[in-house]
Amino acid sequence: MKGFGVATAIAAASMLVSKVAADVDPIVIKGSKFFYKTNGTQFYMRGVAYQEDVSNSTSSSYTDPLADESICARDIPYLTALRTNTIRVYAIDPTQNHDACMNMLADAGIYVVSDLSAPDQSINRNDPAWNDNLYERYVSVVDALAPYSNTLGFFAGNEVSNSKNTTEASAFVKAAVRDTKAYIKSKNYRPIGVGYATSDDSDIRVNMADYFDCSSDSALNIDFWGYNVYSWCDPSTYQSSGYAARTEEFSTYNVPVFFAEYGCNKNRPRTWGEVSALYGSNMTSVWSGGIVYMYFETSNGTVSSPSSTTRSALWEITRTFPRPWQPFPQPASRVVHTRLPTPSPLAPQLVLPGPLSPAPCPHRPTRNSASACSTL
Repeated sequence: MKGFGVATAIAAASMLVSKVAADVDPIVIKGSKFFYKTNGTQFYMRGVAYQEDVSNSTSSSYTDPLADESICARDIPYLTALRTNTIRVYAIDPTQNHDACMNMLADAGIYVVSDLSAPDQSINRNDPAWNDNLYERYVSVVDALAPYSNTLGFFAGNEVSNSKNTTEASAFVKAAVRDTKAYIKSKNYRPIGVGYATSDDSDIRVNMADYFDCSSDSALNIDFWGYNVYSWCDPSTYQSSGYAARTEEFSTYNVPVFFAEYGCNKNRPRTWGEVSALYGSNMTSVWSGGIVYMYFETSNGTVSSPSSTTRSALWEITRTFPRPWQPFPQPASRVVHTRLPTPSPLAPQLVLPGPLSPAPCPHRPTRNSASACSTL
């Protein structure tokens, strides 16, 4: 790695975006883990959230991050230089063509997790509904992205319930999960997971996780659970950040769990101590990696747009993270500071009797509880 810098990595990565598109090995779910379908090894997300202008927006106007070939060609080398293997996008326009960007991402070995909603088409926590218009929006995104082998999964909601008095909205999200999964099956698409991204609210987080995975019928449950967590603000530790407690809570969870967003920027420059924890031996038996928030410079952003005049947080990462500089682990044979465990092979999982049992659904729901299965 001596003499290897950001410019070298980006120059090398730029060569990838000109290649002819090639399929990638689809990611499959078995029990509480992700696996590469063909080679059968476990998949850990080294992810970056990638969308510029949808945070806290309710506007119908937004930029589809996967529809502009020139922007993808500009940014993918930066993502590849960080050794990214997953991006999360929050709103795409299903009427646009995504071939160029999705193929370039595939060539770079990058998978996509996409939210199904749009800023003006989502389940509103204060006035929740699941109706024909929202259904059409959700399945149109499925239709747009399902054909690509590097589509990893979909989020049916993001922090829709974020307090005790908004938990009723989760029943509508769970109905969206159920119907989207049924649609994927009815269209004979390959199996693609549908999940939910939850907030880190101490009053509801345990009940929320149980509620979305509480049915004995897996068709009614989420396929994976994303956790938006900003509790590690350097300097911090595995214990004081709450990571140890969250890892224990999810140690028997039924489906894959990962950080759908992370990266506290309370103290600058960020030193990314949480990365070593997330990909360390205490957590990798439970968590399947995570997604840094985010590529573009926002109130909690990670990397500013290369065209921006603001100081790029990419430089912040490369300057502060221990060599080798990238904030994600290298392959085990080359890791110096953070080592992933030997990935679990898929084959032994296939002969198991089944996944872990989901939590039972309570029989007497209350308004301020997220622990009752929906019949919407």
